[in-house]
Amino acid sequence: MSARVLLCDLGGVLFDFDHPHRLRILARACGSSPERIHALLWESDFGAGSDEGRYPTAAEVRVRIRAVIGFPGTDDELDAAWCAAYRPNPAVIDTLISGHGLPMAVFTNNGPLEEDALPRLHSQAFAPFDRLFFSHRLGHRKPHPAAFAAVTMGLGVVPGDIVFIDDSGANVAAARRHGWQAVRFRTPGTLAETVREYAADVQPSLDRELGDRHGRETGMPSGPGGA
Repeated sequence: MSARVLLCDLGGVLFDFDHPHRLRILARACGSSPERIHALLWESDFGAGSDEGRYPTAAEVRVRIRAVIGFPGTDDELDAAWCAAYRPNPAVIDTLISGHGLPMAVFTNNGPLEEDALPRLHSQAFAPFDRLFFSHRLGHRKPHPAAFAAVTMGLGVVPGDIVFIDDSGANVAAARRHGWQAVRFRTPGTLAETVREYAADVQPSLDRELGDRHGRETGMPSGPGGA
């Protein structure tokens, strides 16, 4: 069991996700109810459309939100309210920066407003990650096969080189169908076990690769007895 990239879901893994909290904040700001805000933005096709790239920029998403629910505050206030659903999970972040040696990336079903605002609001949580894959740039959300294909291509690896952590069983199953190694997130403790399992193979894999490269360059076999 080896990997070249550790790929992590955002909401429900790297961040705790509390949608009702966001609804309450938006409703309070707009003088409305959480139920009405949810109906207008998430029972319509707005939320899914944003995640799939219908609105190319964060500015366009803000304009649409204001038009739909009448949010009266500044852009910064809207960003904070919209992203109030997301709170970094310190135990997960500590596990992911534990020196396992794997490059890391994020793969999330989210739109341009989240991509613009979350890394600004929570810069330390995003700092360890080499790449961020937001679904609005892919044109599809998980678990659509095209989303997994686009991320694989973006990472520049073969599917089996990817270890994917997601809290959704449907997303994990779709990732496995695409050839990824995928694990469903349960707790920070089980995540730590998963990271240790894959990290244990990182250095041996690198040693084998370097040995093979040395053999190709010198014409000498690698491994025991190769010197």
